[in-house]
Amino acid sequence: MTEEEFKALQDVLSARSNGIHPKRRGTSLLIGVAHCAGCGGRMYFAARKAYSYGDYGCRAAARGTTCLAPATIRADWLDEYTVSRYRDAFTVDGEVTREQLLNDGVRVTVAKGRSGGGRERLAGPDTSRLTFTIGSRP
Repeated sequence: MTEEEFKALQDVLSARSNGIHPKRRGTSLLIGVAHCAGCGGRMYFAARKAYSYGDYGCRAAARGTTCLAPATIRADWLDEYTVSRYRDAFTVDGEVTREQLLNDGVRVTVAKGRSGGGRERLAGPDTSRLTFTIGSRP
């Protein structure tokens, strides 16, 4: 491809671009706070294409281990649950940061949920599979 052809191709691609690029998310609120009940490992944020939310999920395979009950949960639900419980425990107003949660030893453990869909699953998290603790690190 010649330099002129390359420039022409770049011009065509630029003309098609809407100029909007998704903003890269900073460190997720619950990294180091959310843990999988199946293996005890940290859960990590994963973006979902075509959705406005992402998920926290067990990443045992990425660590080279096996989890017999890998947990996954919508990130916005877990963030909201954790911040709500934190506010109740510490009567905090304003923004809750990851650093505050880590400094106070907050840990949220997520057990594996049941598979399958359904309208009841869209209403919010099944809090019976969530455990919120303060000041207890393994």
